[in-house]
Amino acid sequence: MTKKNTFAIFIALLSLGLLVFLARNHFLTKRSSTTLNLALDNTFDSLDPAKAYSDDSLVVSAQVLEPLYQYHYLKRPYEIQPLLAEDLPRYSDQGRTLTIKLKNNILYHPHPSFKGRQRNLKADDFVIQIKRLALDNLKSPGKSLFSGLIKGFDSFSSAINNDWKKIPNIEMEGVRALDSSTLQLSLTRPEPNIIYYLALNFIVPIPWEIVEFEKNNLDKILIGTGPYIVKSFRENYFELTKFHDYRKDYYPSSGDRYANMENLLESSKERIPFVDRVLFHVTAQESDRWNLFLDKKIDLITVPKTFIPRLYNSQGQLSDEFKNKDINLRHFPILANRWLAFNMRHPLVGNNLELRQAIAHAINYSEYIELLSQNTNLRANSILVPGISGYLPTKEFRYNYDPQLAKEYLKKAGFKTLEDIPTLTYSTRGNQAIHLKEAEFIKKELEAIGLKVNIQVLNFTDFIQKGRAGELMFFTDNWLFDYPDGENIIQLLVSKNFPGINKSGYSNKKVDLLYDQLKATTNLDRKFKLYQEIEDQVWSDLCWIPLMYESSFVLQYPEIKNFRKSSIIRNYVKYLKIEE
Repeated sequence: MTKKNTFAIFIALLSLGLLVFLARNHFLTKRSSTTLNLALDNTFDSLDPAKAYSDDSLVVSAQVLEPLYQYHYLKRPYEIQPLLAEDLPRYSDQGRTLTIKLKNNILYHPHPSFKGRQRNLKADDFVIQIKRLALDNLKSPGKSLFSGLIKGFDSFSSAINNDWKKIPNIEMEGVRALDSSTLQLSLTRPEPNIIYYLALNFIVPIPWEIVEFEKNNLDKILIGTGPYIVKSFRENYFELTKFHDYRKDYYPSSGDRYANMENLLESSKERIPFVDRVLFHVTAQESDRWNLFLDKKIDLITVPKTFIPRLYNSQGQLSDEFKNKDINLRHFPILANRWLAFNMRHPLVGNNLELRQAIAHAINYSEYIELLSQNTNLRANSILVPGISGYLPTKEFRYNYDPQLAKEYLKKAGFKTLEDIPTLTYSTRGNQAIHLKEAEFIKKELEAIGLKVNIQVLNFTDFIQKGRAGELMFFTDNWLFDYPDGENIIQLLVSKNFPGINKSGYSNKKVDLLYDQLKATTNLDRKFKLYQEIEDQVWSDLCWIPLMYESSFVLQYPEIKNFRKSSIIRNYVKYLKIEE
């Protein structure tokens, strides 16, 4: 071989090696630098899984914390599957005892309380958290789910005198760790929805070491077993990074018709999570969120209601603004209801049914839905929503827009002259543009029949705090279902949940009794009948005026793959992929 040929071969091999090196490093750089940017609407006070209950706090938590069970990402109707549990519960004692085996070798994220050692999941970590839920002074919204259900739950707080330090020393009869990988729950009665409760953020494992180290203040602490670790968080963003010791888990290999039609199964059996870094940007102002998306600083966005008109032109076609951009628009139904609510313990609105009836007939529901959703939402005819067992699509609207009838009810309410007319205080559910628009619309409608309305503008955090304390008079509320059963929204009308999630302060002994019966029955026909009885009573008492069923428009850039919107599946980030 000549020197010339040898030199040529050397140059060729060197070039090939350089190309392989560059390609490999390009691939690795692309993989290692994948960052997903998402938006949150509101700040929140706590990340403690016993207390966090706003949608934004739960979305962040769901990427870090894991309960025993989760919902199948690609199947509707919703299907429960194991997450930290090895399998579905084994029932005994006629459904009153649940024995749950945990998966092996599940690691927690690092925390100083572990003193540099890796900490494995143990069944006792669930025992600790369930005991925390029972504490009166923690005021957990999840407490009502297990009150009267888990043996010894209601008496636990007084048994330890609300002293968190005594949590590991005093037993709760209904929750035990049989060994390090076996959890057992003993119930006072069979509970058909218990499997849904065990998929909620309330029931995530919390090691005692963390509780002790943090002195039971977990408001700013988020340590779990999930695919992402909290790297940092500030007032305006949360940064999560991939947990490299996360167990082997894989993208679903099956789905429903929608999943197949939308090519959501292309990542089947690939290891998750895909994205290395997640930034949640907290943007309270809708215009800021919108501009961040258009500037490609956010990868996907639920379209704020005030921007829905920009999606379509007058012919109902996609507007030129988006038709000419490389952006995907998708529309998703969600399990969400919206209603007007009265504080039934307020002397003005709570003690005057005719006043509430006047308000119910004063609202032009068609204009309201057009204003808030551009007619993409449906008017609500029930406190239940489509897709929930017990929802009756043929149920008639109890209250229709009728200003003249509204004025007659106002006279029956005792307000016959201008001097008699009371002033209502309507509180907004947030301070974004859509909340102010909504408030002005309601004010206009009520003043048209002679009422006076003051608008109290609250941010979302203040709204939640004042609402749960019973300090609001009249307001709009909504509910994203935590699990696909009507019981989930009816709990907002139960007496024992005030103060708390029963922001209306509604109290009716018949409804309380029917709710207890609803929780106890597994008979579907019986449940359907109970739903109708509860709803008939609530309609008659008129603590709520149903407005509309919500849906979501989502804009996303095409490189974001595998996204499917759901109001109850919040741990979706691990399924998302970025492909340039």
